[in-house]
Amino acid sequence: MALCEVGEPAPDFALQCVSAEDTTPRGVCLDDYLGRWVVLIFYPRDFSFVCPTELTSFSAHLADFAERDCELLGISVDTVELHREWLTTPPAEGGLGPLRFPLASDPAGYTAQAYGVWIEEKQVCTRGLFVIDPEGVLQYLVKHNLSVGRRPDVVLRVLDALQTGGLCPANWTSADGNIDPEKALRPGRILGHYRIRESVGSGSFGSVFAALDLRLERVVALKVLKRNVFESRNVVLAEARAAAALSSPNVCTVYAVDEEDGLPVIAMEYLDGTSLANAIEQGLERRTALDLARQVAAGMVDAHEAGIVHGDLKPANVIVTEKGIAKIVDFGLANASTRTSVLERRVPTHLETSAAEADTNPIDATVEFVEAGSEDGIQGTPAYMSPEQANARPATTASDVYSFGLMLYEMLTGRPAHSDRPILETLLLLQNRDLGPELAEQVEESYRELLAAMLARDASQRPSMKEVVAELAI
Repeated sequence: MALCEVGEPAPDFALQCVSAEDTTPRGVCLDDYLGRWVVLIFYPRDFSFVCPTELTSFSAHLADFAERDCELLGISVDTVELHREWLTTPPAEGGLGPLRFPLASDPAGYTAQAYGVWIEEKQVCTRGLFVIDPEGVLQYLVKHNLSVGRRPDVVLRVLDALQTGGLCPANWTSADGNIDPEKALRPGRILGHYRIRESVGSGSFGSVFAALDLRLERVVALKVLKRNVFESRNVVLAEARAAAALSSPNVCTVYAVDEEDGLPVIAMEYLDGTSLANAIEQGLERRTALDLARQVAAGMVDAHEAGIVHGDLKPANVIVTEKGIAKIVDFGLANASTRTSVLERRVPTHLETSAAEADTNPIDATVEFVEAGSEDGIQGTPAYMSPEQANARPATTASDVYSFGLMLYEMLTGRPAHSDRPILETLLLLQNRDLGPELAEQVEESYRELLAAMLARDASQRPSMKEVVAELAI
């Protein structure tokens, strides 16, 4: 029989219980506590010596637990009839008195066995205590010797710490702050099974480190996502896992997507090289520029065929290795193209930016404009955003084509399409003007038709990425 483990769903139970307020037996199960915290207090016997001291102590602190949205349930092998007798007998006569939380009966010890606190030779449970969160997940357990009682103040401290959702050091109290792992990350630190070697970059929604995977003994690029830029961590990690399914020579391989010490982390292939943005800034020969463009387009074909939209395609999200291989990274804004719900497709892995703040942010930074009370918003990087994204619609494969068109323009001319233009002005231009013809006129003639098509204001008029690859191959 597998024992219950911290971080795993707590074993279910169905027991009979009574309380001082209601001595009529009633059923109780784990589902009754969903949406609230609950502390299960296993104890050996009614009418014993140590048990009444700890149970009455917990009862005296019931208001403290209630403030934390937490309930208490005592459990022993005694029958509900014996529980009722113990609750109604005066303490001077060996009784428990008016306990303020219910006592449940586990006569055969099945629940105690499921929680790993059953003593077979004595046919009782030891002093086990379990803290279960509102989702029914076990977050804390402790087992005491039969002779040693438990203190409610210790459990309250643990409950406070758990409810912060952060890292709490030794001797932590509710007046203290948590350890901030984002700030504490530095060379030598271990996050999960990754040992940090050095910082290799940071952005608006995370930092990237070179790290040693201690399990597989290989160097990885570890992206540590900031906790304060998500509304739904599960959505972010689900999208990263979708990107991990990609298999392409021009897409950075994602090894694992996990949470470590409360931080979402993405372990990726470690790439030696520079960003395409740096390469463009340093100057690209025409042959090299076209070769890299074909590689990026080929990688996006693989992504689109897997149903994945990048959503934030730009030169900064392409790494050019020392061998000249282009690798697309950061599918942080990606979403599965088969989804239809705007709310489902929203992947808030970026900073929210108010209109008043907009012009203080770089045009090539990933931002989001969110109207108060709205679930929708403008998401992406203004300098490489499609018209539909500028109009607060979700990114699609056609949006990626438009972004790639802006990248191709920059690779061919050596300058960005929206150079030195404020963010709000860029968004207004995307919303109200067809920029394709005027940008196409600025590149050499052999690429004008393709570029104009990729930058079509009407998304339905743009070629697919596969068609773009075919044109670039000519």
